[in-house]
Amino acid sequence: MDQIAAYSDTMTTLHFIPLFLLWTILLITCCSATSTPSRPNRKPLPTILGEEFTYKRWRTILERTIRFPNGKVVDFDLVGMVGAGSAVVVFAWDSLQKTATLVREYHPGPNKFLFGAAAGIVEDDKHNGNVELAAQHELEEECHLAGGSWHLLTPEPLAMDKYSTITMRAFLVMDASHVPDPQPQDHEEDIEIIQNVSVDEIMTMIRRGEMNVVGAWACLMAIEKLREMGEIK
Repeated sequence: MDQIAAYSDTMTTLHFIPLFLLWTILLITCCSATSTPSRPNRKPLPTILGEEFTYKRWRTILERTIRFPNGKVVDFDLVGMVGAGSAVVVFAWDSLQKTATLVREYHPGPNKFLFGAAAGIVEDDKHNGNVELAAQHELEEECHLAGGSWHLLTPEPLAMDKYSTITMRAFLVMDASHVPDPQPQDHEEDIEIIQNVSVDEIMTMIRRGEMNVVGAWACLMAIEKLREMGEIK
């Protein structure tokens, strides 16, 4: 009987070791995949020869002249904002109802009312470069929400557009509380708060073109994070 027990213990150990090694390899592979760029850029950046603002009001137009490594010289008109170099967008989620709080506001470019998440710029004089503070202010002003559990969806800033100097950060906030006396919205804003929006409704809004690109991107990033957390299927 002792020989049988010893044999059984030995076989159990032999079966456990390959499984343990397999999980170790998978863990190392996953960690390496998330920390190493899958498509590293090896092309040298062009040389900036000069920059000059050709328009400056609330928006700015910066004329940038660059020289590519092959010697070609090109001028670009880049859109920016006075007193800001970055912006934030916040997706608010209710884990009990499994719904989001969005906004519907007037977009002067397409001359339409479109859905989206709370968003705004990181103002130099108001936020001093603090993207978290700017995100909290925008959530309160536009959705009348504060607090909750915050998750940064983009550890590195993303370019808003090919011809923009503004970078973006996206946040997911879960279970924020209603603010009865919120900070006022900006003078030029016309915003309606839309509560209890399901994931299916959000996807329909995006497919129908009822949301701008930045809002759609933030919603998709947040939905992916919620799935990773097991919050939704």
